[in-house]
Amino acid sequence: MSPPLLQIEGLRKDFLLPRTGLFAPRPRRIAVDGVDFSIVAGRSFGIVGESGSGKSTIARLVMALVKPTAGVVRLMGRSLHSLSRAELKAARADFQMVFQDPYGSLDPRMTVARIVAEPLPRATPRAETAARVAAGLAAVGLEEAAARRYPHEFSGGQRQRIAIARALVTRPKLVVADEPVSALDVSIQAQTLNLMCDLQREAGVTYLLISHDLAVVGHVCDEVAVMFRGRLVETGPAELLLKSPAHPYTRELVDAAPRFGAAPPRGAAPPPFPDAKTGCSYAPRCLLATTHCLEAAPELRALDDGRRVACHVVGA
Repeated sequence: MSPPLLQIEGLRKDFLLPRTGLFAPRPRRIAVDGVDFSIVAGRSFGIVGESGSGKSTIARLVMALVKPTAGVVRLMGRSLHSLSRAELKAARADFQMVFQDPYGSLDPRMTVARIVAEPLPRATPRAETAARVAAGLAAVGLEEAAARRYPHEFSGGQRQRIAIARALVTRPKLVVADEPVSALDVSIQAQTLNLMCDLQREAGVTYLLISHDLAVVGHVCDEVAVMFRGRLVETGPAELLLKSPAHPYTRELVDAAPRFGAAPPRGAAPPPFPDAKTGCSYAPRCLLATTHCLEAAPELRALDDGRRVACHVVGA
């Protein structure tokens, strides 16, 4: 088996919160808590979960936009957070990002040509830059004339295509896409996701896709990790995980996903447990929770079908 292109080990990120009193110590919020996963080159890995679960923080850690409290992010065997500023700047050609908002992520004062060329080194010859921009725009289905226009002249879907072209202009090994279609109309979402799949087949790009939408990760990703309050609770092949979820939280997400013509899901009230200070963070709203779940946090363990699940009850 090929070595992983991206390897995450023991990743943790704490954020300091405002003081509750004049002399009180600043409390900490754990956004990411001991996350481990890896992605093989040419594959797509999705992280799904509700708002506040830590998905976007992982994206920022992988892009080396923030430093981890603990843990390692390795790209092609190199620890990104141990690189010098100059080394990191040079390494960024190998990993690029597509942001959530196609309206806010493009500078309105810049032409599309300048936007797409922005990640290229300043020493890149002008002719090569122009050729890279033209190739990037063609790859995402935009005409060469688009290079001379400005972002406000394009629709939301077209702007996201420009953002994808910008991410691909350096021919990166890894593209991190943080909610890349959530700000788009449903019809444009499908076009953008199909474009990402086409580009992966043609260019061999590897994706780390962050989303709250199970349908999105199911459409694009080979593997999926489900995240809850900073921790991974289940990982595995996308088709298996979405068709037959093992962890109670994954089942909750799948049951809550809208289906055409289906009646709204009828949720049962969770057991009357207090908020978990220790143990499994999902226990207070889990119908399968036991006393042990409140006392000890479960670790990810392998099931017979190849996925991993963090649950004391499932597969015990």
